[in-house]
Amino acid sequence: MSKETFLEVRGLKKYFEAGRPALFSRDVRHICAVDGVDFRLRRSEVIALVGESGCGKSTLALLLMGLEDPTEGMVSFEGRDITHLNDHQRKDLRRKIQMVFQDPYESLNPTQTIEEIVTEPLLVHGIAPNKSERDEKVKKALEDAGLKPAEVYLGRYPHELSGGQRQRVVIAAALVLEPEIILADEPVSMLDVSIRAEVINLLAELRITRQIAVIFITHDLGSVGFFADRVAVMYLGRIVEIGTMLEVLENPQHPYTKALISVIPVPNPRLRRERIILQGETPNPINIPSGCRFHPRCPVAIEACKASDPPMATLSKTHQAACLLLVK
Repeated sequence: MSKETFLEVRGLKKYFEAGRPALFSRDVRHICAVDGVDFRLRRSEVIALVGESGCGKSTLALLLMGLEDPTEGMVSFEGRDITHLNDHQRKDLRRKIQMVFQDPYESLNPTQTIEEIVTEPLLVHGIAPNKSERDEKVKKALEDAGLKPAEVYLGRYPHELSGGQRQRVVIAAALVLEPEIILADEPVSMLDVSIRAEVINLLAELRITRQIAVIFITHDLGSVGFFADRVAVMYLGRIVEIGTMLEVLENPQHPYTKALISVIPVPNPRLRRERIILQGETPNPINIPSGCRFHPRCPVAIEACKASDPPMATLSKTHQAACLLLVK
């Protein structure tokens, strides 16, 4: 692992049991939620994890947080294997890796004040036993999250705040522990369009001021174009393309990535791409297609795509339709 890399994921898989196909069958079907994911995260780096609903993005985040146990694979943080930790070890790790969930309306306890919500992580982890020190940390976290002055919000309850303010409280509750990584799972999808840019700008600012690395999970590639260093495109449990944001936007290699980029709204009509509308639904993760898992929907698939699942490497133009490209 390079000196810059401090989170590494190798061959990560998560299969959920989906019952038996028949009453007396001995076979057990599995949902392949995450099916062999590899990537590295550097300090203060932002990776946008992009893909359709159901492709495994949120499950991958839960695996990184330790909220789900992987079926196979390894997660390494700062050179230490964190794949299978006990509760005590996992608690220490969560001071460094925090998560911002999608729905701020469900993430906050409606019976607690904002002060109690942001203070709770400090109490759970035994940080800042002195009350005045805790109060200072809470105020700083709220103000760093954009809720200024903090005194205005301390005594309020979640129902007294707007959706954008609630999401800022969720971010403040993560920041109060001074984490090194934030896993942001669709943090703006529940917010009005006018508020989304503010939250994204906030995360971009925190990345600079606090040197926090961010894995930003989204289905909207256009919303993080200016924010992310790299983008990882996920399809049916796997990362099919990864590279710098500029490389992927200007020269996408995988047909699925091309389809995602083609529908991004572009203000200048001269720069618009021809839209690629994928046919059919995403295959059932219980029954993964043979060969390249994208071939049933790929507009340029060839017969070989049904038989072979190509490795994550650049292929010839003839077989580019079925490729799984890893841009290094």
